[in-house]
Amino acid sequence: MVIAFHANLPVPGGFVGVDVFFVISGYVITNMLLREWQQYGRIRLARFWRRRFFRLTHALALLIAFTFVLSALILFPREQQIAYQTGTGALFLVANIVIARNTGGYFDAPAEQNPLLNTWSLSVEEQFYLLFPFLLVAALLIRRRSPHLRWAPLAVIGLVGVVSFMLTMWSQSATGQSLTWLNFYSPVTRSWEFAAGSLLALATWGRATLARVPSSVLAFFGGLGLLVSAFVITKETPFPSAWTLLPVIATVLLLVAGDAAGRRSRLLTNPLLVRIGDWSYSLYLWHWPIIVFAVALGLWQPAWLMLAAAISFIPALLSYRFVEQPLRAWTPNRRFTRGLTAAAIVAGPIALVPIATAVATPEPRYQGSVDTQYLDTIAATSVPCTIPQIPGSGSRCYQSKADRPIDVVVVGDSHAEHLYLGVANQLADQNVAYVYLPNWPYETSENTVLTFDSIAQTDSIDTVIVNSRWDEEGARSAELTRVLGQLDSSKKSVFVADDGPTFSFHAEQCQYERIIGPSPQCDEDSSAFLARYEGYRPALEQQITVLPGASLLETSVGFCESGRCSMTRGGELWFADHGHLNELGSERVIARLIEQDQAFRSATESPLQTNGGS
Repeated sequence: MVIAFHANLPVPGGFVGVDVFFVISGYVITNMLLREWQQYGRIRLARFWRRRFFRLTHALALLIAFTFVLSALILFPREQQIAYQTGTGALFLVANIVIARNTGGYFDAPAEQNPLLNTWSLSVEEQFYLLFPFLLVAALLIRRRSPHLRWAPLAVIGLVGVVSFMLTMWSQSATGQSLTWLNFYSPVTRSWEFAAGSLLALATWGRATLARVPSSVLAFFGGLGLLVSAFVITKETPFPSAWTLLPVIATVLLLVAGDAAGRRSRLLTNPLLVRIGDWSYSLYLWHWPIIVFAVALGLWQPAWLMLAAAISFIPALLSYRFVEQPLRAWTPNRRFTRGLTAAAIVAGPIALVPIATAVATPEPRYQGSVDTQYLDTIAATSVPCTIPQIPGSGSRCYQSKADRPIDVVVVGDSHAEHLYLGVANQLADQNVAYVYLPNWPYETSENTVLTFDSIAQTDSIDTVIVNSRWDEEGARSAELTRVLGQLDSSKKSVFVADDGPTFSFHAEQCQYERIIGPSPQCDEDSSAFLARYEGYRPALEQQITVLPGASLLETSVGFCESGRCSMTRGGELWFADHGHLNELGSERVIARLIEQDQAFRSATESPLQTNGGS
């Protein structure tokens, strides 16, 4: 299911295969520990953790070392660092925490470029392995010392599951809060899935079989539940949430059905499915990095993704045959040997990081930053603005000076935001603010109304620059008409910026030349830009001409000439990604406008400049 989802096959909910795995893991590990308790009257936790380490980490370390090498050869510097951070986190059982910080949400665009994204679930599993045995041993000891409390293990694990599920549901309803400890990758929101499998193991402990249960009926509904999960749940579905109950309950039903049917279960004992189960760990490890590297090489079409998923079977099966199987039960007798071996397994891949960084990190070809560095610069050089914002609205608001009224404000979506640094740097004598409003002007929200009301009512604000990633719909929107009329009525100087090109490739592909991969690309045909520009430009002009205090600000000039649009000018890179200006590009564009646009220069002159000051 997971491989089909990652290969972009029409299985939109294939990612719930991880939830199936969590339930099975809770079931298998609990049964393993209960057998040891029943046989020896105790559970040797150190032995359990040692066996888990030597069962999982050899194959993982090999995969991480391979990924580090390929990342150095194929990926861009930012992507390389994300891979190194994630792999190191995976070796120390915290990949889920690292991924939440360096890549963001599981379905966000940056996650698709992280070749070790799939290790998040392994870290959640290993965190479960670290903590769960303590709870189980404590509950078993209570049961042994107080025989009338035979239900203690069920109660303890059940309580963990209920609390975890309640926190999961609460995290879905707690909008606007930064619940990083209750996100997609969190063990807190996943513990109840492990607990479901564990409770089933405890409920069936000591029973030979559940022969009276109609296994065929359970198997049918369990299989149906997984099938529905795979096609009804999508990446837009809140997850984990109440929807997660569907694959979890379906998995429990299949486990019960298999136990009830015993060896008579033809489906669950099908040799091919059993073989896939044997290979599953290696297949899960290897498929995603191969797919990510294929995309990085420009092979993103569906056929290539399916081929990459198929090719991943080769290293996965080799790892299974020559690493996973021979070493799965190998635990050296001497403690010193075990410690030295464990240290070598963890340190080996990590030792590749400084080597790869020094040898294979490509150098920038142009002056100018890429990716989100311009946002980091804003955060480092600005202060939160005084224009009120509603918490949880998704807006961002900064200003260039802390202790004086705002003079100029830039407002709109992220294409307004990328103009801010240029305006602030070029108008250093003035207090410049910006407000990022998500999805503006395509929707009118309470926060949008509050923002523009505040701007209109603030006497110190003389100049307002409005921008968006325009298309004809946005340029003709009633929201834009409302805002421009409001600002014009409040006697502001209003400038509506047109928008520069958005490229089909990221600025990294211009800035860096990788060891393996397509040649650097900095320009492309201008037809897509012109089609969009010619669609929205007349609508913007129509909005502006009826307002005496509004003007068009031509930020798009100079990027597209002779049928080509370019990210570079004069040996400088002006773009941070596909369509946002970096600090250099923003400053150059605003400097040109101040020099060439008389209306803009007059509106943004400070009192010092007007009186002959510098």
